[in-house]
Amino acid sequence: MIINHNLSALNTCNKLNSAAKSKSNAMEKVFSGMRINEAADDAAGSSISEKMKAQIRGLEQAGENIQNGVSLVQTAEAGLGSIQNPNLQRMRELILQVLNGTLKQSDRMIIQNELENIKGSINDIANNTEFNTIKVLAPPSVQNNVPPKWTPGTADIVFIIDKTSSMGSKIYDVKSNIDGFINKITRNGIDVNMGLVTYGDVNPSDGGDPIVKTAITNDLSTFKSYISSITPTGGGDTNESGLEGIADPTNGALSYSLRSDSAKQFILVTDADVHDSTANGDGDGKSAFDIHNVASDVKSKGIKLTVVSSEDSAQLKILSDTTDGDYINMNFDFEDKLSTFASKILVDAGCKQEINEEKMPTLNLQVGANSGQEFQVELFDARTKHLGIDDVKIDPIEEAEKSLKKVDKAIDLVSSQRAKFGTYQNALEHIEKNVDNYGGSISSAESRITDADMAKEIMEVTKSSIIEQSAQSILKQAEKMPKSIINLMDKWQGGKSTT
Repeated sequence: MIINHNLSALNTCNKLNSAAKSKSNAMEKVFSGMRINEAADDAAGSSISEKMKAQIRGLEQAGENIQNGVSLVQTAEAGLGSIQNPNLQRMRELILQVLNGTLKQSDRMIIQNELENIKGSINDIANNTEFNTIKVLAPPSVQNNVPPKWTPGTADIVFIIDKTSSMGSKIYDVKSNIDGFINKITRNGIDVNMGLVTYGDVNPSDGGDPIVKTAITNDLSTFKSYISSITPTGGGDTNESGLEGIADPTNGALSYSLRSDSAKQFILVTDADVHDSTANGDGDGKSAFDIHNVASDVKSKGIKLTVVSSEDSAQLKILSDTTDGDYINMNFDFEDKLSTFASKILVDAGCKQEINEEKMPTLNLQVGANSGQEFQVELFDARTKHLGIDDVKIDPIEEAEKSLKKVDKAIDLVSSQRAKFGTYQNALEHIEKNVDNYGGSISSAESRITDADMAKEIMEVTKSSIIEQSAQSILKQAEKMPKSIINLMDKWQGGKSTT
């Protein structure tokens, strides 16, 4: 029996403190419902849990993103539906009415006015269909866009057009697509001068058509009026006087005074080979010019000559190949080919970065919790210009027949795009289901790491409470133990006095 240290009390006190701490920890877990309330509870588990929480919250946001994407696609598809029916269907109905041939000129004018109104309606739908101010059926508006002015930043373009009778539809195609061609060049800051030379067959025996040269201009409307004034006439034989159109000293394309620092382009538009001074090989002996000499002369002046033709002519390729020009077949995708050709002229003119205001953006939807988990939605330009019906006309009957083909093509194009938007919606809905399933699985795994087992923790509280109460009771008994020594000493002292 010792008196300097009450070891029983110390041991009991330690047990009491341990039970109190265990009870406190268990009660914290019961109150919060969480097994991990601080990193000290489970360092590794806490780290894993935070990573999972980031994934869970990311997937929740991805689900919202997907729903917004579905809404955007539905908005775009609904807009296309309004364009297709009633607008395109009504246009087709009106053109078929004209083709019946029972209408007067005044009736056709009324129908043409209605067609113009329908085109305006289609453009209104395309320009005003938006989702969160994002245009989904027309290119985004470019505010305060100042095209760059590159050095030298100039281009001189001369069109040399065969005006014989067979060229009527070809001249119309050039006129219909000249706006986009020239606008693509000018909006990139290039200063464009345009000239026009027309030719037929200068030989008196074949018509004696003169070479006609217009004044060079930088005004698109003026240049279009030049083309509109062309009246296809003459011809009849196979070859035409294209070399005279290029090299005639008075009115040929080479007689223009072109700027020394400009990108120079001659564009020969024809559906026939050219007369040549050589009576064998490439020519027929009916021209004062030799095609090889003309090509070399054009090249020596720094001019590229591009041939635009509906035929594949080895003879005409001498002109384009020698001068490093292009050869464009206008029978297929003429508008796209002209656009590509315009890009080449931009490069020649010193443009190092092309501005494309007509390009529709591709939206990247974030459909996952991590970087790179994206879904692309390609938007569609539904304006009449892109649908190919901007120049629909019904007079004369030939134009109405062409217009019917254009409207049918536009209907097919819109149908195809609506189907594409439908596949986007289905794909996004499938992705959303996968995101929901993935998020649920990670939430379940995270729960097993961080959530408290309430029954276990309540049992721990009860257990710790019992131990705590027992320790308090024992501690009281341990505190009384020194008193027994005093009682023993008192008895010892009493026995000594008696002796």
